Amino acid sequence: MLNVYVFQKSLGMKDNPHLNILVMMAKIDGETDHAELELIRQIGTSSNVSSEDIEEIIETTKTDHNIPSLSNLTKEQKIELMTNLVLVMKIDGRIAKEEMKFCFQVIKKMGYNEEALFDLVSTTYLDPKQAINKEEIKQRAEQYLN
Repeated sequence: MLNVYVFQKSLGMKDNPHLNILVMMAKIDGETDHAELELIRQIGTSSNVSSEDIEEIIETTKTDHNIPSLSNLTKEQKIELMTNLVLVMKIDGRIAKEEMKFCFQVIKKMGYNEEALFDLVSTTYLDPKQAINKEEIKQRAEQYLN
């Protein structure tokens, strides 16, 4: 099981832009991968979101590029979202063009530039046999946040 960053404690289904965005990205290419959904479930569980709410978010989130407002996120929450976006995008072993486009929209709303996403995507390797150093990803994500 991957250790994931806790985004926000005790968020319910209706107020969880983090999970909504991750699900949008997982669905954006039209092929929702089992590994992506499992990682999203782990992120939700570690954030104290109930299994029922996680499943409802997965079922009801649309891929219409209507990204929830990110204006109320703290710097740490933005870093955690950026980190989890990279992890979910890479967990299935491929990066779809649609996923990258969607991520660019999200990171722009958070105050990141495109260079940050390119760096994190190109230098993050997901090998099921090795632990992922999320602290390193988080530190690199932090240096790009304006």
